[in-house]
Amino acid sequence: MSTQPVQYLDPETEDLCKRCGEKRAVLISRRDHFCAGCFVWFMRGKQRKLMLNERYKVKYGAVAERLGTQKVLLPVSFGASSLVLLDMVASLLQEQNLGHNGKQGFDLMVLHILEKKGPGREEAEQSLKAISERFKPVHIEVVIVDPNTFLLDKTSLQRIQVSAEFQVIHHIQEIDQSITVQLLLDACASNSLRDDLLQLVYQDLIRQTSVSQGCQTIILGHSMTRLASEVLSLAVKGRGSEIHHAIADRSIPHGANEIHILFPLRDILFAEVKAILDLTEGLESFLVQNTTTASLVKNMTVQALSTKYFEDLGLNGYASTASTVVKTAEKLGAPKREITGQCRICLADIYTNPKQWLRSITVKAAAPLETDLERELAEEYANVIGCSELEGEKLEVCYGCTVTLLGAGDKFAWPTRATKDEILDEFVLTDEE
Repeated sequence: MSTQPVQYLDPETEDLCKRCGEKRAVLISRRDHFCAGCFVWFMRGKQRKLMLNERYKVKYGAVAERLGTQKVLLPVSFGASSLVLLDMVASLLQEQNLGHNGKQGFDLMVLHILEKKGPGREEAEQSLKAISERFKPVHIEVVIVDPNTFLLDKTSLQRIQVSAEFQVIHHIQEIDQSITVQLLLDACASNSLRDDLLQLVYQDLIRQTSVSQGCQTIILGHSMTRLASEVLSLAVKGRGSEIHHAIADRSIPHGANEIHILFPLRDILFAEVKAILDLTEGLESFLVQNTTTASLVKNMTVQALSTKYFEDLGLNGYASTASTVVKTAEKLGAPKREITGQCRICLADIYTNPKQWLRSITVKAAAPLETDLERELAEEYANVIGCSELEGEKLEVCYGCTVTLLGAGDKFAWPTRATKDEILDEFVLTDEE
């Protein structure tokens, strides 16, 4: 028997599905034979198990008065995971609607952020409309956001450099009207930095949309494999303190209320997600393949490398490694040290001074200068470096961002970011509003 997480059976096989015992099995997963319908239903059960809270059930009486109608935001990139999650959640709403005389446990809003290599606005609208029509009479609200919306509430850019003493300094300049997110990303010196910043843009836009549209919950289509990859990449990038909340279902405060963040596919491997996509009629036609994957390892981002690592493990019979990584990471908590600040680039909490740690592990002293020529060249080098040093104010930045910025180049600039509290305060409605 194959050790891969999903093994497709020969079309001529006579093996029956172990669930229904009637239809022909099409694949083996988790040591069971499944027909197409039973496999999709089995996986939908895992998603629904993670959304059993009363907030997402059809509510009556006192419960309905207490919780009201919840609004759930689902970001969709037209990748396999987000499409599968949209199909699962929409089918749940359709069952609720038909079984409770038009009542639903929650309202669904789909968010699509326009991407350079993705579909245009019109194509995205048509695709989401076509998906919505598959689940009538359920109404799915659609919001399409241009990534440059990220710059609307940013009034200035900060040109950032890291000094020889690992002090991050910045110089403020006004944002030119011609500046776009893509131009800022294109100025990045490394693929990993570009990918990190793009994820920050997406997170910012998702959070702002959820608040401005009155959503109480954000559901993300990260599979178990993706979450395991996230754990590994965060550790490699020096962001280990963020693991405890980056992959766990959690709530973030917003005024007097909370925004809930869920990963309903956290118990499903990416290989199983792709199988669901293949076996759900018509769903694969909406898939937009990512064609930007680098072929050379040296050109791959940390996230891409960690994703490839877990995919290779799955192909070689070690798919359970992803489950072990995720379940171990779920047990992690926030560092016990007191929070000393907040990163002004990624908004992560800072527990220790990154400069002190970097200074303690870095050898900066050069070999002693012995000849007049060496001393002359060293003086010329110091003059050049001194002229190019950026003068400005100190910027509070976490360890992960400091390390990343070391290779960013001297032309790197990024919008001035508010703190989490300042961002959320912008959207807190008063009694008059």
